[in-house]
Amino acid sequence: MNYKKVLLGLGAVILTGGLCSVNNVFSGQALNFQNNSKVMYLAKAEKGSQEKVQSVYNFEAKPLNIEECARCHYSIFKLIKEQGGKHKKVKCTDCHTQFHVYNPVKKNWAEIMPKCTTCHGLIHGGNFTACLSCHSDPHAPITKLKVTPELAKACAQCHPNIPKEMKAFPSKHMQVACASCHHTKHGYIPDCLECHKPHREGQTTKQCLVCHPAHTPLNIKFTKQTPNEDCKACHQTEYHKIAITKSKHHNVACVQCHTKHKEIPKCERCHGKPHGASLHAKFPNCLQCHIDVHNLPIKR
Repeated sequence: MNYKKVLLGLGAVILTGGLCSVNNVFSGQALNFQNNSKVMYLAKAEKGSQEKVQSVYNFEAKPLNIEECARCHYSIFKLIKEQGGKHKKVKCTDCHTQFHVYNPVKKNWAEIMPKCTTCHGLIHGGNFTACLSCHSDPHAPITKLKVTPELAKACAQCHPNIPKEMKAFPSKHMQVACASCHHTKHGYIPDCLECHKPHREGQTTKQCLVCHPAHTPLNIKFTKQTPNEDCKACHQTEYHKIAITKSKHHNVACVQCHTKHKEIPKCERCHGKPHGASLHAKFPNCLQCHIDVHNLPIKR
């Protein structure tokens, strides 16, 4: 037997086992070191994050101002600026005391939105409490005012004089609902020609309104510039007589004699007493002889 080889083999086994033990010891220490380092790192990181979170809020915050609101809500800012009416004098935070607190789970929209009645009360009375049914956009409360059946009931609330005028001067306009003319949107001024034919070709609504107030169209008032063609629409016979007469009345405008609608003037206003007293006494009515003022008989 080769004892030298056996001894060398045993030595190798012993040595190898010793090295494994040493390796195991060092490996365990390394693992413990790594675990301890990890715990220390996490503890330090957690402490640092707490310090960081605390430092973010380590100041006094000021409420939002209107410029800061406008940066995110520019379209609303622009709408108020251009069409806000008296709301242009009100800051966003005067109405919106709560903001960025809407919760779709809680559905708390009605709770956080400002109430019109807070500032305005029941401005149209107890019968009209659903403000947004007419004033659909509070940022443009007048220009975005919808013409709805509800609004049509309340016209007289803001325009009380118009019903009074219409009763004083009755016309077919009393049978027409406000919203029939003032359709599309609040403040819309209709063109007379939407419903009515013009008195003459090329006539405009502005010219119509010179004589016919929109709500009291039969309360007719003339101006010195009112042309005979305007009278022609209702008084065609008289217009044609004046147009063809050979008398001096051909050059007289209708409104020179008829200064008020339906007024029948006295001849004496322009002509005085052109004949002797006895003749005027015998014929007190000028038309007994002069027959038709629109087509006076003249000497041939």
